[in-house]
Amino acid sequence: MPYVHIRGIDLYYEEHDSGPHLIVAHGALGSVATAPVFGLHAADIAARGLHIVSYDARGHGRSGYTTRREDYHWTALADDMHGLIDALGLERTSIYGSSMGAGAALMFTLAHPTRVDRLVLRNPPAFEIDLKGPSRRLSGLMFLYRYFGAPVTAHILTMLPGPAPRDRMRALLRAQRPAAIVLAIQGLLSSQPLPAERLTEIEAPALVLTQPHDVMHPLRSGEILRERMRHAKLAVASSLTYWQQNPDVLTHVIASFVKERGS
Repeated sequence: MPYVHIRGIDLYYEEHDSGPHLIVAHGALGSVATAPVFGLHAADIAARGLHIVSYDARGHGRSGYTTRREDYHWTALADDMHGLIDALGLERTSIYGSSMGAGAALMFTLAHPTRVDRLVLRNPPAFEIDLKGPSRRLSGLMFLYRYFGAPVTAHILTMLPGPAPRDRMRALLRAQRPAAIVLAIQGLLSSQPLPAERLTEIEAPALVLTQPHDVMHPLRSGEILRERMRHAKLAVASSLTYWQQNPDVLTHVIASFVKERGS
């Protein structure tokens, strides 16, 4: 299995096919293996003529984890992405980031603007004005994992209504390593908020994918990105579960946008 050693851990990744490069960065609690739960099929996107590199973020999936919460701040997650891109010898790449991955992609682009061709930002995380609701929910999730472990947390959360199929979401929640995921959530909660005031610096073309009625990923985050990033387009899905229930559409949208590079 392919790993690269970055900032004290082994980071797991998978590659598919060839063509223009696209880094795939998942959200909190996600991984390369569980991406299909959220409608993302890397091999199908690669089949449209792209070189896909998907990776497990620090503390997630098959990647290692460290015990300093600073290693999970937004800037640190961007540093991990930078380390992977450098290790693979990619001078420039497009990036697909979902939720936490979208935040890491934004921070990487701000730090290394000449390394980014295009951005696809799905369910971008909340900016400071909307952090109260997401932070409350992340704190509750952290509490459950810390004091009750993965099986009980999975049981409790899958009793609640949600956008993903219950059996697949239960498997995802049970697969978490409580020590690692608690640290990852602590890091996000203690990090400085994403810098909305710096978004005007981003010149890369961006496609922002959002959905209604999502407490963790407010529609306003997508609107802020569209308003402040010069070359950003916003696509709002018709329902909370649209992108998950229509993976073929998601594949087409991502591949088509990324392959516009240079146009």
